[in-house]
Amino acid sequence: MDEDEKSAFSEAMKDVVKLSQKKKRVESNKNRALRRLAGGASASRLLEETLADAYTIDVSNLPEYMEGHVEGLNPLTMERLKNGEFSIQKNLDLHGYSKEVARELFEKFLKEAIIAGLQCVRIIHGRGLKSKEKPVLKERLKAWILRAMNRKWIVAFSSCKMCDGGPGATYILLRKTPRS
Repeated sequence: MDEDEKSAFSEAMKDVVKLSQKKKRVESNKNRALRRLAGGASASRLLEETLADAYTIDVSNLPEYMEGHVEGLNPLTMERLKNGEFSIQKNLDLHGYSKEVARELFEKFLKEAIIAGLQCVRIIHGRGLKSKEKPVLKERLKAWILRAMNRKWIVAFSSCKMCDGGPGATYILLRKTPRS
């Protein structure tokens, strides 16, 4: 290092103070969130607490097909999700459950998937063809996903390809860390 570099470095470092060995290091938000999840905090409470700002969510909703993603997602990632190119790491089948029980199962499933660091999961909800008016669980699932998206964990969702359940199932792409 020449003299100019040394003086520039000294100038930049003048306000730096050495930390005492007694002080704890700052824990990352991801580690804090995962530790609290593992400690029994409810997924909904944790996701609520990690919400710092509302994010724009782009949702497409056709009669039987649904998809959505956070703003700024690479279009190729969404295309890969729609094409079923991500490995499904865990499944949840909600057939036959009431909407209240299904929501509890979904929240528990999401919590476990986040703790396990999973990237892509599938929720099987059915098409709702036997429902009196419109699909109950399918519509509820979309609302739960959108709430979860606001809470930083879900990147995108899409109705599955026919070989994976078609419009009766949904792929969900998860983050490994909450969106900051």
